Amino acid sequence: MLVLTLALSLFFVTSQAFAGSATAGPKKTPGPPLTPGPQKTPGAQATENAGEHGKGKPQNFRGTIAAVDTSSLTLTLRDGSSVPFVLTSDTRIKIPGRTGSSASLQVGMQAMVQARDDGSGNLVARAVMAIPGQPVRVHRVGWVTQYTPGVSITIQASDGNDYTFTLTADTKILPGSSEVTVGSRVTIIAPRDPSAVGWTAIGIVVHPEGSGAGSMPPTATATEVPTAMPTP
Repeated sequence: MLVLTLALSLFFVTSQAFAGSATAGPKKTPGPPLTPGPQKTPGAQATENAGEHGKGKPQNFRGTIAAVDTSSLTLTLRDGSSVPFVLTSDTRIKIPGRTGSSASLQVGMQAMVQARDDGSGNLVARAVMAIPGQPVRVHRVGWVTQYTPGVSITIQASDGNDYTFTLTADTKILPGSSEVTVGSRVTIIAPRDPSAVGWTAIGIVVHPEGSGAGSMPPTATATEVPTAMPTP
């Protein structure tokens, strides 16, 4: 009886072992390890992004116009550094109350520039917003050396320099009974809009004859008008 019991137990264990092997199936052998793909460096990624989105991200600058012509503009920033920009036919130029063009931009204007790097280290201006600022008024005292009524007046000031002002129909001569002639000693009152070129006299104050130090410059002429206008 004992032998029969042992035989049945051995048969049962062996059957269970074969059943487990049939259910599990064949074992899989591990494959070769996966190798990582090429990693992009930050510089390569930035280059790819630039190619996808144009030529660099827009950058904004604010400062004072130090130089400008039809193809370039230079700003002096608040920290004193200078930044040059390329102007193109696609550059949008806006000056409040004025026609937007590079010819309207003047040295001394405050301006904001939005630009992109063209990939070669050049900043190409996409937009320029100029801020003309308040007009500047000057008073120049001197002797009249050239005078064309309603057109222009040139004086030799006490600093020895010649200054020319544009005259208009609105230019006032004071006192009202005074006459301006070559040799007159006068004070020119002229406000200048920084977004405009040159100076326009709004008033000419004629001094009494014989007033003031010095004498009339000997080279005065009545109708000759200079080709260039020095900045007062």
